[in-house]
Amino acid sequence: MFRLVGFFLTVSALFAQTDFSAQFERIKREATPAQLYALLYAMPKGGDLHHHGTLAAFPEEWLAAATDPAVTRGNTFFTRVRFNACPDSPEPFLRYQTIARYAFQRLSTCVREEYAPLASMSPERRAEWLNAMRLDKLGEGRDEFFEQVVNRLSGLVRDPNVLSEAMARYIKRYGREGVRYVETQLGLVGGFDQEGNAYPPERVAETMRNMLNRPDVQASGVTVRFQITVIRFRPDAEQRIAEAYAFLDKHRDLFVGLNMAGREDNDKGHALRFVDTFRKMRRRYSGIHLSIHAGEVDSPGTQVRDTILLGAERIGHGLNLITDPETMVRMRDGRQLVEINLVSNRLLEYFPDLDRHPFPEYLRTGVPVCLNTDDPGVWDSNLTDEYFTAIRHFDLTWPEIRRMGRDSLQYSFAPEEVKRLMVSNFEIALRNFETRFSGNWADALVKVQIEPSGYARRTLIP
Repeated sequence: MFRLVGFFLTVSALFAQTDFSAQFERIKREATPAQLYALLYAMPKGGDLHHHGTLAAFPEEWLAAATDPAVTRGNTFFTRVRFNACPDSPEPFLRYQTIARYAFQRLSTCVREEYAPLASMSPERRAEWLNAMRLDKLGEGRDEFFEQVVNRLSGLVRDPNVLSEAMARYIKRYGREGVRYVETQLGLVGGFDQEGNAYPPERVAETMRNMLNRPDVQASGVTVRFQITVIRFRPDAEQRIAEAYAFLDKHRDLFVGLNMAGREDNDKGHALRFVDTFRKMRRRYSGIHLSIHAGEVDSPGTQVRDTILLGAERIGHGLNLITDPETMVRMRDGRQLVEINLVSNRLLEYFPDLDRHPFPEYLRTGVPVCLNTDDPGVWDSNLTDEYFTAIRHFDLTWPEIRRMGRDSLQYSFAPEEVKRLMVSNFEIALRNFETRFSGNWADALVKVQIEPSGYARRTLIP
C-alpha cells in the first residue's frame, strides 16, 4: 500500500514538473526582463556553495555595521582620503582603505592626517567610499578586485563584531530572496579586537554561533555553515591547512569543510604542492570535506584534475576543465560538483563574453553544477542575478533549474540530517511556487516585492 502511495506521489510530481516546464517556457517567451527577474527573485533557491563570507556584504551593509556603536563596542574606524607624501606613508597607496582605531593610533602624525573618521564622511565622500568597495565600472577587472578592493575592506573584515553584523545583514537579505542555504568561507586567523590583540579561532566560532542564534537571523529561514579558507600561495599554507583540520575536527556541527583560495595565476599555490599535506591530514582525520578553487585561469591546464587528486569533492569555478577532456568525462560520474559563478567570471574578465562560458557544456553533458555568487558584495549582485544571466545566455529549462537547486543542497557539506530536511523543504517550496505561477503568472507577479541588486539595475534590467 505504501509503495503504491509513493508511486502515485512520484508520478504526480513528475506531471506537475512537466506541466510547469511548459508554463516556464511560456513565461520566458512573454515576460519582460523585469517580469522574468521578479519571477526568479520569488523562486525558491537551493544553496550558495561558493561564497566568500568576508566579501559578501554590500558596501552599505559594511558601513552601517562599522558606524553603529552597538556593533563596534567602542571601536572606531578611519578611512584614507588623501596622500601627504609622508616619508613613512604605508603601502598600498589606496584611497578609502579603512583601518581600525588601534592601527590608526600606531601611525605617525603626518600619516594620520591622510585619514578621516568613517562615521563622519560627507555625503559626497560617502558615495565615493561605497563605490570604491565594488566593481561597477567596465575595465576594473581582477587587479582592481584582488589588489585594491580586498585591501580597502581589510580593516573591517578583521573586526569580528563588524564582520558578524555584516553577515547577519546579508543572511537576512538572502532569506528575502528565497535562498535556503549558504556555505560561506572564513579565514581562521587574522581577526583583532579593539585593542589590536589577535582574535583566537575559538572566539571566532563563538562569535559566529552567537550571530546565527540571534532571533532575527533565525527568522530569515537560511541555514548557514562555514568553510575554513587557506590562501594557497602563502609560504605557510601547509601549516594553515593543519591548523584548519584541527579546528574543523572540533567544530564539525558548524564548520563543515576546508577550501583553498587565492589567485591561481600565482604559481606558488599550485595544487600538487599540497598532495603530501592532504594525505598526511587524511591519515589523522576522517570526514573533513574539501571544496577547492581550481581552473580559475585564462590558460588551458590540468588544475581541476590535480585538485581532485587532493581529495576535493567540489571544484570552485572549474573554468578550464573544458580543456582537459579526460577529466571532464570522468566527472560525469557525479562524484564532484563544479561551483559556477557567472557574474564573477564576467567582471574579472575570465569570460567577458559569457556566451563562450563552459557552464552549459558541463550542465548538459552530465557534470554536476550549481550557480553561486562568489563575492556578491563586491559585484553588487545576488543569486537571482546568476539565474537570470544563465537563462538569458543559455536558455535554461525548468528541469535544469530544479536539478541545479537540488544539487546545490545534495552536494553541500551540511550534516546529513540537516541536508535531508533542507531538500524536503526545498521540494515543497518549489511545488508551491509552481502552483502560484501556473495560471495567470503576470497577475501573480504583481504581488512580488523584489530587491534588485545594483548589478541587475545596471546590467540586467536597466
